[in-house]
Amino acid sequence: MSEQKDPIEELDESFLQTDTTQGLTDAEVEVRLEKFGKNELPEVKVNPWLKFLGYFLGPISYLLELACIISGVLQDWLDFGILVTVLIANAVIGFHEEAKAESALDALKNTLALKTRAWRNGKLVEVEAALLVPGDIIAIRLGDIIPADCRLLGIGVTGEVTEGELQIDQSALTGESLPVAKGKGE
Repeated sequence: MSEQKDPIEELDESFLQTDTTQGLTDAEVEVRLEKFGKNELPEVKVNPWLKFLGYFLGPISYLLELACIISGVLQDWLDFGILVTVLIANAVIGFHEEAKAESALDALKNTLALKTRAWRNGKLVEVEAALLVPGDIIAIRLGDIIPADCRLLGIGVTGEVTEGELQIDQSALTGESLPVAKGKGE
């Protein structure tokens, strides 16, 4: 089986050197989309039955299953019933908790930015967040959701140099309750 290389690991610093007043051209965007793909995470759906049955796999489950088999062979039906109940309860609780976590993750995905403003062909245009590529210059405003991993350039939309820091709320990603200060180059 061949190991597939992540194209982002091949990201050369030269891809990030973009003219901040012009942005990328359509041709550059096409080349980078082809090389790096869209700015989105692929969704992998797993059959719910297979996911539920997966809770019967693992070292603890194997021990309980072995104890269940031994209880059945010895015809100790009380222990057998208790062990089967524990196995099923463990699977149901685990499945339910994972479903809650997945729905929370889906809610988080729904808060992600769908569109952003980026410099393309010398103009500030609205772009689908999924179509951002390495080297895109995006403009952010107060309250914006950052649509991708970014490096702050310390320039405003009109090209003026800014020296201030931004307060970035990363709580959805890191769990930190307070905003983090980010400056030019971060």
